[in-house]
Amino acid sequence: MAGNRKNTTGINRRARRHYSGLITLGLATVLGTAPGAVAADDAASDPAHIDSYQPHPRVFILSDIGNEPDDQMSLTRLLLYANEMRIEGLVATTSCWQRTSVRPDMMQLVLSHYAQVQPNLLKHDPAYPSAQTLGALIKAGQSGFGMAATGPDKMSDGATLLVKAIEKQDAQPLHVLLWGGANTLAEALQILRHTYDAATASKLVSRLRVYSISDQDDAGPWIRREFPELPYIVDPSRPDGESYSAATWTGISGDLNYRNGDGADFTTVSNSWLDTHIRSKGPMGKSYLHYAFIMEGDTPTFLGLTDNGLDSAMNPGWGGWGGRYIVRQPLSETRPIWTNGGDFFPGKPNGADTVTGVDGKPHTSPQATIWRWRAAYQHDFESRMDWTIQDVAHANHPPKVVVQGDHTTAPVFLTLHVGQSATLDSKGTADPDHDRMQVRWFIYREASLATSSAIAPADVVGRRGEDRLNAPLVAELDGDGPKATLHALRPGTAHVILEVEDSGTPSLTRYRRVVATITP
Repeated sequence: MAGNRKNTTGINRRARRHYSGLITLGLATVLGTAPGAVAADDAASDPAHIDSYQPHPRVFILSDIGNEPDDQMSLTRLLLYANEMRIEGLVATTSCWQRTSVRPDMMQLVLSHYAQVQPNLLKHDPAYPSAQTLGALIKAGQSGFGMAATGPDKMSDGATLLVKAIEKQDAQPLHVLLWGGANTLAEALQILRHTYDAATASKLVSRLRVYSISDQDDAGPWIRREFPELPYIVDPSRPDGESYSAATWTGISGDLNYRNGDGADFTTVSNSWLDTHIRSKGPMGKSYLHYAFIMEGDTPTFLGLTDNGLDSAMNPGWGGWGGRYIVRQPLSETRPIWTNGGDFFPGKPNGADTVTGVDGKPHTSPQATIWRWRAAYQHDFESRMDWTIQDVAHANHPPKVVVQGDHTTAPVFLTLHVGQSATLDSKGTADPDHDRMQVRWFIYREASLATSSAIAPADVVGRRGEDRLNAPLVAELDGDGPKATLHALRPGTAHVILEVEDSGTPSLTRYRRVVATITP
């Protein structure tokens, strides 16, 4: 660290000269707040912080594409959700698996497949961006490995683009998704540090949300030490893959490779299933490679940003398709981060979910926070592939879920006093293809515990009559049809999920989250 801090004054002078053309916003604009702006200053270490609802979150990808097939696979899926996100950067980077080169050309290759099907995707949603628009966002990041390759005179096009995205006046945070090494992000943060005063730089950095697929160079740990205001999701690791089996993200498909998926159904992430349901479908299917280790190891970074109604982007502790995390300080870290682990003592938050597996038995693991949704996110991927080659009449589309008369996909917030009950109503829920729908309500116990622990550390939640290690219940839920009743028992927070699955082919699932705060 001392080496990074010496000659600070000289670096600052050189940086200001070198980066003077990059700074697009004045200090008054940067420090100003637009209506509905995110108050992000406390987001790094506060598990109760909730970002505003983001129907089209801002996304910036840093990928070591080219080192193995899974990045190309993840990029294929990402582009099929480009109608639900504001993609602001697609930057090719290095990693411990690809130390001396970057491959933006492979991003262009995947985009060329998208260009062939984008006209058909527009039939299903006019929000799909053009290939030309996305192509302008493909840049090369730092071509060297780790922090040794960074510095004020080693500016990459990828870092330039990232700085501009960070500086942009926007009420929403910018989600920086690390599929490879983090040194291009470190470059951008160094630019901000040496260009702005400390308070302004810190405010800009606090607007970022980083989700890293473990640590694939030494830049991630450096960033977390140097920028404590930066909200960061990661299961810290050595940059050699030895710790991957403990990481939450491996729940996407790592059951066999990492031997950590007891209870998970591997069917829909097997190469045979992918051959039939993904690779057989048009230009994007033909370019969807066979994986070397696991399918789409990077995909969890954006699955939680899809507009499926779980809204886990608002708080990583809420849980969703991209997994669930808690705030804690691992032994190797200098401050709390969003990560897995925790204490299994009743009433303590933990980054694992307990899920009934394909064998009918309960299984508890961090990976289960992702594989519990596997059938839903794989069917959703399959339907998007159908959209690339079929018209609207011959493809399935997800249900539109309504709760308490709210037709958006935002969470519904309720406040109840102990002893009160609330009727939850899904009236208005409909399927655009007129398929039959199956409705299920459930309390997401682990998400409830993670957010209620600050209020009532001993409380957990469950269904009526359930006894989880003799801990008192915050709330109980009755009903499994169009309506359900929530009974408030003790102070805390209860997360209720409405799950609606249609009968189309493939069946598609959407959700709505009800967050009930229970006061004395």
